[in-house]
Parts: sequence; C-alpha cells; structure tokens
Amino acid sequence: MGDRDSLHDMKNDGYSDADIIDAQTSGATPVERTYITKQERQEKLKKLKNLRDTKAISKEEFKKRKVELFR
Repeated sequence: MGDRDSLHDMKNDGYSDADIIDAQTSGATPVERTYITKQERQEKLKKLKNLRDTKAISKEEFKKRKVELFR
C-alpha cells in the first residue's frame, strides 16, 4: 500500500486532519508513534535499572527518575 493510500485509510478511520498532516511530516502514524514512545521508554527504564543495580544511583534517585520517565 502506498503512502497516499495509508493517508486515505487514516481519514476513513476517523483521524483528524492534524493527525494526518503530522503523519505526513513525521512519517509515522499516531499508533506507530505510540509504539515508538513505548519502546524508547522501556529502553530508558532498562538503563535506569542498570544504574540502580550497579549502585551508580541510589534507590531514591531511581524512584525519582522513574516517576519522571512515566509522566
């Protein structure tokens, strides 16, 4: 399916014009961006856990950063 078809499908699926324009400019649909954000957050959490486990940061600092990560 071409990009043009995907954009028409987005319109048919009820996405707003702003969402469609954003998808055109970013190259990712809102669903894809959500997935990417989730993957990035998981990777950051993994690194944060490593810092905690190696005692590079305290448990309190870990908790603080984890809260910030999931805001």
